[in-house]
Amino acid sequence: MTMKKENFIKSCLLGLLACCPAALEAGMKITPVANVSLLGGKYYLDSDAASFQGRLDAFASPVINIAEGHDLIPVYAGNYSGTQDIQELAGGGVLTRQRQTHTFSLKYVYTREFDKYKPRISYSKALIKETKDEKWGDGLFDYATLSFGLDAEQERPHGTFTESYDFYQVKYPNYSTLLSEGGTAIDTTTFNELSSNAGVDTMDNTNHRLGFTYTWFPEPAVMKAGYDFTYRRYGDQAVVAKPATGQPYFKSDKRSDLVQNWTFRVSRAMKPVYLAVGARVGWLSSNQSSYDSSRTKYIEDYYSYVDMSVSPSASFVFKNGAQFGVGLDWRRLYYLGRLKQDAAGAYGEGKINQTFWLSSLAVRYPVYNKIFAKAAYNYQVSSSNMRYEANYRYNYRASTYLLGLEWEF
Repeated sequence: MTMKKENFIKSCLLGLLACCPAALEAGMKITPVANVSLLGGKYYLDSDAASFQGRLDAFASPVINIAEGHDLIPVYAGNYSGTQDIQELAGGGVLTRQRQTHTFSLKYVYTREFDKYKPRISYSKALIKETKDEKWGDGLFDYATLSFGLDAEQERPHGTFTESYDFYQVKYPNYSTLLSEGGTAIDTTTFNELSSNAGVDTMDNTNHRLGFTYTWFPEPAVMKAGYDFTYRRYGDQAVVAKPATGQPYFKSDKRSDLVQNWTFRVSRAMKPVYLAVGARVGWLSSNQSSYDSSRTKYIEDYYSYVDMSVSPSASFVFKNGAQFGVGLDWRRLYYLGRLKQDAAGAYGEGKINQTFWLSSLAVRYPVYNKIFAKAAYNYQVSSSNMRYEANYRYNYRASTYLLGLEWEF
């Protein structure tokens, strides 16, 4: 996306926020909603502690009721994290130092009796630092997302149906640029996937997503089942092919991924306790393969995987506004083609699998009016049969604690 398009989207969304006073004078009802939290804390990776850093989250949305059955919802959501974290980027776990994300979105809600229609547009920009001396805007994994979508919701006596469609583009402005500077200094797998021979904007992708959910209410529980399907195309990333003889080459075909998710969630409120458990099964199918020239190893179906997860949680809400929450997330990932390696990089016959455990605690206590003291702690363990970690992290233990204040309006 060009800079002119980015500025146009930002100007439209920011201009709408500036018009809110005029809308109020015209008799429209505006309900402002905002939330800001400022936290500080530390991150530990395999017992090594990073310096004390801050985290800022901000949300603002002046909900505009234009007329009965017509609502306009502009939203700004921003986040800055100064604590280290391992993010799943470009097919593996990457240690990031600092991150910031800014999202502007606009949703229109049309209500007709028991049906709702919600067209929307959004633009987000994410900046990611991998090293302390890296400048904002120069990150290898910086990306921008432009999205258009529509939700249709039908409320019926036995439950609520929701259908959704989203079209979105993701662009990485620095990925190929920094790769070309690295040349053969980086790992051969990444170079073969992203080098200029295979295209220029090799990580940019275009997505079409369809989603379906059904929510029903068997007292005293609430249940929700869903399915979503995404077709993702990398328009400038050629597919790696293995010839009958000689070296692999890049075909004229481009990489495309099919992503499917099946989800289920059940929740129940038993004041002051709220219990929930969710489950998901996902499948990513990709036509992209890989070639490690240093070990003359061609790996077919490199990105495809099946994963499953289970996430139970419990939260307590007390009469004075205090809250306490605890959660556990388990995820198991099976690569369908990616081969495991030992610590020296030698390939084995088995495929890579990876297991994640994430436990979390969160406490919020009112201190004055709409100001809350907040504390959070997360502990994550990742284990895998993959031992070669020159490029991505597969095995690690990480924990984060955060303390600070939160304000609601």
